[in-house]
Amino acid sequence: MTARKIWIVLAGALWLCLLGVIASVAVERLRIDHHRTASHVDEAASVGAHVAVRTESPWEAPMRVVNEALARGDRTLAEWAWRDAWGLALGARRWEGMAAVGALALRMGEAPRAREAFLAALFHARAQRSFAGVLKAEEAFETLGDRMVAVQCLQVADDLPGIGDEERRIVRERLNRLVARAGISWKAP
Repeated sequence: MTARKIWIVLAGALWLCLLGVIASVAVERLRIDHHRTASHVDEAASVGAHVAVRTESPWEAPMRVVNEALARGDRTLAEWAWRDAWGLALGARRWEGMAAVGALALRMGEAPRAREAFLAALFHARAQRSFAGVLKAEEAFETLGDRMVAVQCLQVADDLPGIGDEERRIVRERLNRLVARAGISWKAP
């Protein structure tokens, strides 16, 4: 066997060892997580309670940091934490996260950032076919004073598949209120 072949065999063996270590760490982590989850279920069962474990959304921790920083008057930390919350909410692709980040931007006095977050919330809500999410976006745009986009949100809500008569009534009421307030013409659904 030549020296080159020996080195190739040794490199392959080293690579396999490394993969084995990585796999064993992953398996151990899964085992520990499973054990942790099972122990929580056992604890809940032992006291006779039905407990729904609430998992924290990824954007919630940085949002707490923003709130704490604003309470202390630390605008710089609030900005950094808000950016983290924005990125995590955007990555999660959930309307709830983007709506929460938008509301936080409003609290920080950042209306353009809030508008961008609420638009993302609207698009995610539409993609998820969430009537509640689209209405949340409509309320946000009304708060921002952007009644035309709020009206468009209601059109999106009305076009969502699977909504019933009650949802359509809500859309009509909100649309009539917005149109009357803004003095705009819009064909009611």
